[in-house]
Amino acid sequence: MVSIRGTEKTEAGRGVITVFLSLILVLILSLIFAVVEGAIHSAAGMKTELIMDMGLDSVFAEYNRELLKKYDLYFIDSSYGASAPSLINTEEHLRSYIDYNCSPGKGWLFGAADFAGMKLDSLSITDVSYATDQVERVFKRQAIMAIKDIRGISALQTLVSKASADYSAYQASGYEEEDVEELEEELKEKLDGIDYKIPENPAADVFDEKPGMLNYLTDTASVSRRRIDVASLASHRSLQSGSGVRKPEKDPDSFINELMFDEYLMEKCSDYISHEGHEAIAYEIEYILQGENTDIANLRKVVAKLLGVRYAADAVYILSDSDRKETVKVIAEAIAALLTLPAEAGDAVAYLILLAWAYGESVSDVKRLMAGERVPLQKTDEDWKMPIWGLFSLKSTAKPTGEEGSGFSYNDYVRVFLLAMDKSKKVMRAMDVIEANIRRTEGNQRFRMDGCIEYLNAAAVFKSRRKHEFSIMRGQSYLESD
Repeated sequence: MVSIRGTEKTEAGRGVITVFLSLILVLILSLIFAVVEGAIHSAAGMKTELIMDMGLDSVFAEYNRELLKKYDLYFIDSSYGASAPSLINTEEHLRSYIDYNCSPGKGWLFGAADFAGMKLDSLSITDVSYATDQVERVFKRQAIMAIKDIRGISALQTLVSKASADYSAYQASGYEEEDVEELEEELKEKLDGIDYKIPENPAADVFDEKPGMLNYLTDTASVSRRRIDVASLASHRSLQSGSGVRKPEKDPDSFINELMFDEYLMEKCSDYISHEGHEAIAYEIEYILQGENTDIANLRKVVAKLLGVRYAADAVYILSDSDRKETVKVIAEAIAALLTLPAEAGDAVAYLILLAWAYGESVSDVKRLMAGERVPLQKTDEDWKMPIWGLFSLKSTAKPTGEEGSGFSYNDYVRVFLLAMDKSKKVMRAMDVIEANIRRTEGNQRFRMDGCIEYLNAAAVFKSRRKHEFSIMRGQSYLESD
């Protein structure tokens, strides 16, 4: 006999187990789906970061090649060689890289698996640093970093120490251009009340200070006549601006950094002594110092400054040289007697001759410097080259010796002049030189330093296939910190 009640109990038990397992399965599947969804969401978030990072890497890989080749500088040229510099150009480049990285398999025959299905919803560049920002400190900082890499820290420290010592010696000497004016004032006091007219410049009869002064100092046929259109360059136009230096740890304008920046200019820019291979203008350092639009005008002004410094140094020496003063005194007394001048005029005439002699020596000094020789900052009797009779044929008498000599070279004086000049003008004119040269290269006719990006920050919003939204902000720089 079969028990119906027992069978019913067994079937009921099986039904309970089935329902229980179904409920557990639902929970397990829900957990699995939640984990999968979370994984997809996390993967989409990670992909967002990767897409943004790769996009910025790609944009920063588009640095201007000529700028790196010629000046060891890393900047994005926002003109891209085709239009006026604009942040919109860079934003479009970034957008194209992001779009590609969202769907790298787009256009393939079978496509590529993409669980996230990311799409760029919006993009904007929220912050940017241009080379010309913050009184040109962005460019200046990169230049300082570049010269450290070019020369090496040890060699650069040696150069900087020498330049610092030269500048200190120059300052200690007191041979400034103002000293020339003091000497002339002293001469006027000595001649006060004497009825004897002298030229304004005590050496005006033996030296021409007009634009043709280079005729006395070098072969003018070899002097460059190149010119540039300064009106289109950075120092002569309004500049677009960004946020400036990012995370600066050192002041680019400190004395040591200023010396290193000057060394960068001497490394990368040409001057009268060495100007091969520079096409826009030949004398770039002289342009930085003077800012004129022609090589010959810049050279004249630098030489005039150099002549003034050497004149002051030579005048100070000769006025303390008892032997030369005695020689001149005899000549002065003879001239005074010949011209029937008052007795007290003898000292004034002697003073005039001494200054003319010093000026003749300074012409000799500058000719030697321009020939690549060296001239001591402070003269001794052995260093003096100009004989008194040489004043009657200055152009033929004042000439290089053919020996290198000791003391300051032309470049040493130029370094001193660079360090002493206005910092902002120096950096702006240096960027003028860079612009003029880069524009002469293929595809860079619209190049502008205020369109060169060193840092940018971008904000983007992405949407996934499941309508999830991801916001991200990223910043990138060539030099994040010193």
